[in-house]
Amino acid sequence: MHYENTGSGCPHFRCPGPVVQTNSIKKEYHIMDANYIQNFIVVELWNRFSIEWKNVYRDVNILVGINGSGKTTLLNLMYEYYTLQKIKKSIATGVSGTEINVPITYIHSFDVPASGKKKTESQLLQQLKGIINQNDKGTSFFDYRMRIVNYPEQKELVQRRLAYFFEVVDKMFQDTGKHICYDREKNTLAFQINDIRMRYERPKLISLDELSSGEKQLLLILTTVFLQEEKPNVLLMDEPEVSLHISWQDQLISRIRELNPNCQLILTTHSPNIFADGWEDKLVFMDDITYKFHDES
Repeated sequence: MHYENTGSGCPHFRCPGPVVQTNSIKKEYHIMDANYIQNFIVVELWNRFSIEWKNVYRDVNILVGINGSGKTTLLNLMYEYYTLQKIKKSIATGVSGTEINVPITYIHSFDVPASGKKKTESQLLQQLKGIINQNDKGTSFFDYRMRIVNYPEQKELVQRRLAYFFEVVDKMFQDTGKHICYDREKNTLAFQINDIRMRYERPKLISLDELSSGEKQLLLILTTVFLQEEKPNVLLMDEPEVSLHISWQDQLISRIRELNPNCQLILTTHSPNIFADGWEDKLVFMDDITYKFHDES
């Protein structure tokens, strides 16, 4: 998975209005003022067909379709459009969408695992550490936790949210025997294994590096959503089921909604387990929103 976040929202005509930031104290964001994506249009995708997606769900949207139907490209175009990136004419001749005033976050899928021979960290691990450890943007889990010290008036709220986040993570990891904790020596998140045979010893700490790819991916997703602080956000995810155990796939959407019920989720998937837990009515079939056109020349 790959993490991208506009951080301060989209400071341009497509995203007017209030800005949401996680690295400073802001006035409470009024949910009723949030404008989410409602419609999105792509003209002449790959010079083959157009996409007209109307009535995008406010809460959860699950894009499904065969390989090559344009699911991932649609997410890419949505992110590029709302972050004012240049869209190549070879991909689409035109793109337009609802004006929004909330941040947009994109968690990509890493389909190519890092080579075991390389000494460098995988992209997934780099992204995970980037959002957990202190970063130059002030938007990490470390920075959020430091609010306890930097903003004493927020101490109770921050501690309550941290406890709830740990509870959600532990629920997801319960079958692994791992429990999330904070490594105070290294100032980062870690996991510990509580073994009754080691009750007189200090619990063994498992670093982020030692987690499996599925565990890293799951922690990246949950941490990303947690740091949205229940504020309005558009979250794009490309095939989040990659490397995730089936039981995690079943729970993923519900856990995301628990951590941020004000997040508009738009994801692609090939796995029925992603929507098996009562989300079938949020399926969006690519065939239903694509229209082929014919060259009249």
